Amino acid sequence: MSTLLNGFIEEEVYVTQPPGFENAKFPDRKLRKALCGLKQAPRAWYARLKSFLLKSRFEIGSVDKTLFFLSHGGDTLIVQIYVDNIIFGGSSHALVSSFAE
Repeated sequence: MSTLLNGFIEEEVYVTQPPGFENAKFPDRKLRKALCGLKQAPRAWYARLKSFLLKSRFEIGSVDKTLFFLSHGGDTLIVQIYVDNIIFGGSSHALVSSFAE
């Protein structure tokens, strides 16, 4: 689930220091990015991926918010997100290959 580490969290989240790494001056640490096991991690990762896809001219499904599609000329690329997995396919090999890169 390392993909979940790439999300940015919006709210302030603090964690205590792990044993052996204590610093009395700074007993708590504010997180800047998502951390494995953090309940906000999946939502933060989805928000970051959604933002990227929308900036890349994808449209989001009206019913399924984890389904994205891109129309390019007469071709279509479909991207489905499930937890931290992505499956995609399209009507053009070139479009699919370009997305995979």
